[in-house]
Amino acid sequence: MNLETIIAQPAEALILLKKQAEMNALYEKEIKSLKERIEWLTRQMFGRKSERTIFNPQQLCFDSILIEAIENRPPDEPAAAVETQVPAHTRKRAPHGRSVLPDHLDRVIEEIDIPEEQKIRADGRELPRIGYDDSEKLVYEPSRFHVKVTRRYKYGNLEGIEGPGVIQAPLPETLIPRCLADDTLLAHVAVSKYGDHLPAYRLEHIFKRSNIRISRQTMCGWMASLGIALWPLVRAIKRELFKIGLVYNDDTPIDLLEADERKPESKKIRTARMWASCAGPRDGPWTVFDFTVTREAEGPKRFFEGYSGKIVCDAYSGYGTLSETGAPADQAGDEAKGIVLYGCWAHARRYFFNAYKGGDRKNGAEFVALIKLLYDVEEAIKEKGHEEILAERQEKSRPILDTIKQKIDALLPITPPKSLLGKALNYAANYWDRLTRYVDDPQANIDNNVAENAIRPIALSRKNWLFIGSRESGEAAANIMSIICTCKRAGVEPFSYLLDVIRRLPSMKTSNLDELLPTNWVKPQPSVKS
Repeated sequence: MNLETIIAQPAEALILLKKQAEMNALYEKEIKSLKERIEWLTRQMFGRKSERTIFNPQQLCFDSILIEAIENRPPDEPAAAVETQVPAHTRKRAPHGRSVLPDHLDRVIEEIDIPEEQKIRADGRELPRIGYDDSEKLVYEPSRFHVKVTRRYKYGNLEGIEGPGVIQAPLPETLIPRCLADDTLLAHVAVSKYGDHLPAYRLEHIFKRSNIRISRQTMCGWMASLGIALWPLVRAIKRELFKIGLVYNDDTPIDLLEADERKPESKKIRTARMWASCAGPRDGPWTVFDFTVTREAEGPKRFFEGYSGKIVCDAYSGYGTLSETGAPADQAGDEAKGIVLYGCWAHARRYFFNAYKGGDRKNGAEFVALIKLLYDVEEAIKEKGHEEILAERQEKSRPILDTIKQKIDALLPITPPKSLLGKALNYAANYWDRLTRYVDDPQANIDNNVAENAIRPIALSRKNWLFIGSRESGEAAANIMSIICTCKRAGVEPFSYLLDVIRRLPSMKTSNLDELLPTNWVKPQPSVKS
């Protein structure tokens, strides 16, 4: 359309210009969204994963120019030294240099003396010994294998006397019958694989250095049998966890190799899930892992069947069905059905941090700073009692939450829902009840970091294992990791504990299982040989 046509038809020209302006607005919106996505992906691949902020959370009025200035300003010139008088005090110096070696280690004394001729003086008399100096070094001996032979003597019956022909003592009960590995080797492989994240093929090469050839398939078979046999103890740990009434739950993906001959090799790997359920730091060391083939809601629903209490979790929609598994009640709502879902401010903060880094820097910075104030309150009260925690949260955290809610309500109608800030606002608004429940509950934490820390080692393990070999192996791995993780949180050495459990569990009654819980367990004293 040329200039003459525009002049002749002004109405059509205005319509055309309006459509062009609308198209430009759509293009600008799309470009902004793509820039946000590119910046987020670039940060995920090449940037720092830390969400630590560099601004002062007390200063909430940020604009983009100020934020850029803070990030890019050169370091301040060092201030001139000023002499100040300070009162005398005692400072605890951090240990450094040589550490004192533990007293429980055996000492092997290696004596170094001067030659005999130097001990004789010129007049023929011997030099008196006036003392000695000791210098200690820590010695490492590679693991030593030996074969334990269980010899059972046979006794025949006397001629002419009725009774059994041959008498022999029965074999001791073992957790895994007809297993080549001793209890000590089973415990070592379990702790090495599930506690120290060593895959079976590395253990195979480590054993080869001692001229011991044990295939990785054999070790995986041992661990599968061991994990299934340990289920009664894991069930006891799960029972203690549910008694608390507050569970932190999260999940992480893990590859599963399916034994389906109809599928090509590239299609046999599927994404399974490993779920972690933990008690809070004040409530005990209880940690239980659960393995599921998919992330369907049926997995957590089965795990929490019959549980009544609180669950701290993320926004996964499958948690909404958990209320069906709780104890029934007459009233309506989550609390009445036995399940109360609590939100995680770490997840909410991550959304706003992404908006700060890749979208609306001003509003994103303000929300991150406000959430930081919530965490400052939690840091100050973490060692206090429940009554003090509740009072501090009502006095300090509640006003901050009101401010956050007011900003969300003001920005939500004018923010594009697909933008990074829009996603953050929608997340916080949709789960606001869950996110704010912790203020009225001194038992609950502000976030779900307890469960996230529990699943963090799995990320390291899956890089080493590459995949879980079968569904049975996944369940066995979950059981062994439940015991090892609970031991670590309880301050119990996993190898000694697991070795004692493997030896005692076959002959232990179910009613006595509480004796083997890590919080009740007493390390057996070594027998003294006369």
